[in-house]
Amino acid sequence: LVRVGDDRFLDAVVLLWNNIKHIKRNYIKLGLQQLLNNEVVKGKVKSKTTTSSRLGSEIIGKSLGRLLFITRKGHLVLGPEYVKQGDFVTLIKGTWVPFILRRQSDGQYQLIGEAYVDGIMDGEAMENSQW
Repeated sequence: LVRVGDDRFLDAVVLLWNNIKHIKRNYIKLGLQQLLNNEVVKGKVKSKTTTSSRLGSEIIGKSLGRLLFITRKGHLVLGPEYVKQGDFVTLIKGTWVPFILRRQSDGQYQLIGEAYVDGIMDGEAMENSQW
């Protein structure tokens, strides 16, 4: 995972761990359980006993009508509640925020909404060709 050592990321994972019972969609729960079964993540979560209440308050305040998820590359994302597995987190030239796009059967893309992506909101993605 790209950001396992990041304390902010770890706080978010612990917050998810403590609230997994409230997740209703099975595919989201499964993805989270797979992340939490990673030995590195598991060790970090067990060593951290409490979450940052500030992080929890920030997430709750900014997440009404939004869904917290983790990309295949390990980025923490807060996006529209309508996001589905297979959607793309995309940077569009000339815009200020990342967007979620969904490929349609005719090859075009549907805009699902904007997203907050931890680690790329201040231009980091443009500096890092690996993103």
